[in-house]
Amino acid sequence: MEISFLEIFVLIGVIHGFVLGIVILFSRFFKNKDNTYLGYTLIILSIIGVNNWFWDLEKNPFVISILDVFLWQFLYPVTLFIFFIKKIRHPFGGSRKLYLLYVPFLFLSSINAIISLDTIFEVYKITLTNKKEVVFLFYKIISILSVVYPVAFMVTSFWFLFCLKTQFDIKWIKRIWIFISLLEIYGIVLEGMRFMYGYKMPLTYLWVGVSVFMYWLIYKGLYQFKLSNDQYEISHRFKRAKHDQKKTVKKDVNPYIEQLLMLIESENIHHNPDISRDIVAKKLGISSGYLSEQINKESGKNFSEFINSYRLKDVQQMILDSEFDKYSILAIGLEAGFNSKTTFYTAFKKELGMSPNQFKKQNK
Repeated sequence: MEISFLEIFVLIGVIHGFVLGIVILFSRFFKNKDNTYLGYTLIILSIIGVNNWFWDLEKNPFVISILDVFLWQFLYPVTLFIFFIKKIRHPFGGSRKLYLLYVPFLFLSSINAIISLDTIFEVYKITLTNKKEVVFLFYKIISILSVVYPVAFMVTSFWFLFCLKTQFDIKWIKRIWIFISLLEIYGIVLEGMRFMYGYKMPLTYLWVGVSVFMYWLIYKGLYQFKLSNDQYEISHRFKRAKHDQKKTVKKDVNPYIEQLLMLIESENIHHNPDISRDIVAKKLGISSGYLSEQINKESGKNFSEFINSYRLKDVQQMILDSEFDKYSILAIGLEAGFNSKTTFYTAFKKELGMSPNQFKKQNK
């Protein structure tokens, strides 16, 4: 039996995906309720990948036949969708109605198991008029639903990820959506060819794409994955720590600046990396020019420098607080409102004359 380099690459990628899924499920580094669904998705995709790998080789070991009883293509869209909505903290992510999304997988897999026990495992014989036509029709319906079902979930996920506003950066999650959507489109082409012409095209290149996705998730995605989790936890810890502190807003400043300081103190608007002078001016009901004028009059800084100064105060507070020791300095800076590592480190060094790491060493 000859196996090409691409087939070996696919198999290694699928194995890595399975291992990665296990790591996400059980590692202390990544384990939490949200990430669990990404772990499930990777394991399910790996199972589908192994099945298709043997399919392309025209081999069908007994274990693969057992795995084929379950229609996994109706399960991974559900676990991936739940992962998406839980990562953006949407209220639907905590709904018990989510369990209803598993019904198609369970129902269709049950029917497939009944048919397989007859046609493949020969445990019994189903006595049914026009049995061949009924079985053929069932698998034709499965073929159509295998295209429609994942697409429906990806379209719905698009609305949640790209149309709704979130409180934190989800760019890396959007990249996962884009990558999987491209793979879905290619998979639809393959499935369409099989459905319309009865031609079984090799799935090697599809699973090369999936393997590349697995590697990207390992070497790039998981770093952002950890960073995103850290930012969310930092946000909650900082809010609790700040709630226990006394308010320090000055009362002898311009009333509009006083309102701005209250927004910074109570709502942490400076932690929003997309905050702008125009947005703040609109909140205060004044022109952006007047806002800049008053900020400069009170602090001698422009709008960006003023906002960054409060971000840096929060960064220093968190660096000095032992509760935040387990988080990276970059995650702290991003949660404080800086939109990149470069802008964070540049602003910090300009304000304090040293890097965040040097500041931590000097004060710990």
